[in-house]
Amino acid sequence: MIDPAPSRHVTEDQADEYGLRLVLLRPATAAGIGSIQLRLGHTVFGEIRFSLCGIDRRAVLVHVEVEEKHRRRGAGRVLVAAAAARARRYDWTTLPIGQDPIAVAFWARVGAIGPPSPYPCTHQAEQGVVPAESRWTQWW
Repeated sequence: MIDPAPSRHVTEDQADEYGLRLVLLRPATAAGIGSIQLRLGHTVFGEIRFSLCGIDRRAVLVHVEVEEKHRRRGAGRVLVAAAAARARRYDWTTLPIGQDPIAVAFWARVGAIGPPSPYPCTHQAEQGVVPAESRWTQWW
């Protein structure tokens, strides 16, 4: 099992060809959407995208994706744990899961890290973390 602790994450320039790594891709702007990829060399097995706002201590989990041939081996669970570890004392929410049976089954096994209705702060809203056409943007 790979250690999801933030101290074990590497950046793009630190990723090497040897070993399974959690690679942190920081957002271009504060409160924007960043990601963590699970990689072996340059091969990406999975990715989680999320937004963190350090000012309001809010986190929005945007998307988790694992290559189909690598599913049900713990990669998604490690990605969720890695994102959650980056912001332990933040208020987490997720974008709606929808009706996709694979996503529903995944979240049933892993367990949600926050309510499934996004509650982004104004900084995250300015960065477009929640789609503009989303009904949740009317909350604030």
